[in-house]
Amino acid sequence: MPSAPKSKAERVREAVEILQQLKEVGIPTNDSGYMLTKQHLDAWIADGEPRSEKIPFVRAMRVGHMILPRLEGRPASFALKATDELRQFIKEHTRGNKET
Repeated sequence: MPSAPKSKAERVREAVEILQQLKEVGIPTNDSGYMLTKQHLDAWIADGEPRSEKIPFVRAMRVGHMILPRLEGRPASFALKATDELRQFIKEHTRGNKET
């Protein structure tokens, strides 16, 4: 039996959780990535259409990977991942610095 679409209340709850998690990891509410995330979440809350977005968090050198499903039983997800530039920086600055 197919799942029903998420209710607006469920979408609001999941959106609030994502924004709260961003604040908890130190992303300020005036960050362009935070504001873009909020715009996508607001649109999802309004229309309930599924979305998959990659959102740049330039100051944090991260990319947010967000999946917003349409159906109940499939939670919204958000993961901040390091950019290639950050990975390269870490790689260059940890060579030879390993403690033995």
